[in-house]
Amino acid sequence: MSARLKKEGPSPRVVTAVVFSVALAGAAAARPPSLEGKWRLNLAESEMLPGEVSPTELVMTITEDDAKGFRWTVTAKMRGGQGGTIGFAGAIDGRSYPVQGRPGSTSSFSWTQGGALKQVSESQGGVSVETCSISPDAKRMMCDVRQTDSTGRAASYAEVFDRL
Repeated sequence: MSARLKKEGPSPRVVTAVVFSVALAGAAAARPPSLEGKWRLNLAESEMLPGEVSPTELVMTITEDDAKGFRWTVTAKMRGGQGGTIGFAGAIDGRSYPVQGRPGSTSSFSWTQGGALKQVSESQGGVSVETCSISPDAKRMMCDVRQTDSTGRAASYAEVFDRL
């Protein structure tokens, strides 16, 4: 060990790199198994935004969840027969990717150190931050959502998904 290192300790850049590496290792270790498969919104246990009409059914199909990519499609059915589909093709890397079926909307995904999946979505209507924890058996996903509209009004709600 050099005399400089003994006297002064490691440089701030070395400390930052070590802390960042430990944080990444902790987040990777906490990551749950693959989320691939179909997930149905449990309407009885979920809350919707005040004034929002609940779908009669909402199914999220995750077709890719690995180090290379994250892909999903959400299909919703509403009362009266209307419905729609949106999709995402990107990665769980904290970078924003476009949401297919919602022009001008983006989402980014990252894993928290505690193993929750965090999604930040942005559009002209505002910003939504959703943090989802996965049950130990990976059969349930519980999401807390905070949505802030373009005027700054915020609302919170919760979604519960069951794996099919």
